Amino acid sequence: MNNKLKALSLACLVTAGFGVASVAQAHPRWVLPSHFTVSKEGGDWLSFDVTASHGTFVYDKPASIETTQVVMPDGRITYPNFTIRGKRRAIFDFFFEEEGTHKVQINQIPRYYTFYKVGRRDTEKRMEANKADRVTILPEKSRDVVTQVSYTRAESYVTVGKPSTKAMELTGKYLEMVPVTHPSDIVEGEPVTFQFFFNGKPQAGVTADITREGTLYRNHQEQIDVVSDKDGKITFTPEVAGRYLMKSKYKGMVENDPMYDRANVNVHLTFETLLQ
Repeated sequence: MNNKLKALSLACLVTAGFGVASVAQAHPRWVLPSHFTVSKEGGDWLSFDVTASHGTFVYDKPASIETTQVVMPDGRITYPNFTIRGKRRAIFDFFFEEEGTHKVQINQIPRYYTFYKVGRRDTEKRMEANKADRVTILPEKSRDVVTQVSYTRAESYVTVGKPSTKAMELTGKYLEMVPVTHPSDIVEGEPVTFQFFFNGKPQAGVTADITREGTLYRNHQEQIDVVSDKDGKITFTPEVAGRYLMKSKYKGMVENDPMYDRANVNVHLTFETLLQ
């Protein structure tokens, strides 16, 4: 098989693979702890549900938990115990005993998709390939070529005793959220501020929708929609106590990156709002 045929065959394969990946990522993933705080002396076990679902805390498809990490209060990373994968959700347990705030994160492996046009009719095509790989597999005379990275963080915070902030530090990669209002201090009727960063810099234009649990039992979603300002900050007020899911997204062009031209990145955060 000559090089051109090899390239075309690989392009067909990665295009087919894109469809499978799209199905897997069509549902937002989130992680929900059984508790957000631990006050028991000596620590306690917490359970976490992980699923991919359009509903707020409604189980649908079991999401992968192989990349689950627990960022400890001192910043070191460890891993969960007792993982189980079911038909509609995955479950893991972790024993929390060290004082301070822990970050529980399930970060997706970055995926790269290249979009392009070919033929007299400008037929739009796509394949799974980054900027470096696309050079050898793009069909001749491809036009309007753009490579996009897709990346999602599903995360939550658990505090044992006195709150801390070390686990919230940035990694400088893709979209990240830093709680300006500490997760342990979120109270009904009071404003909450979060700040978004893309590749380590404050990012304007991040869209976020925030929804309280129990949507199956009320007529309206009561969704809060906000957009980050020039400093990457959003401010909103949860009026009712309970568990909330925030789905935040940024999509935009990126300059001078060797792997991609455009980012499609997300942070899905679960948090608790306390009673006054």
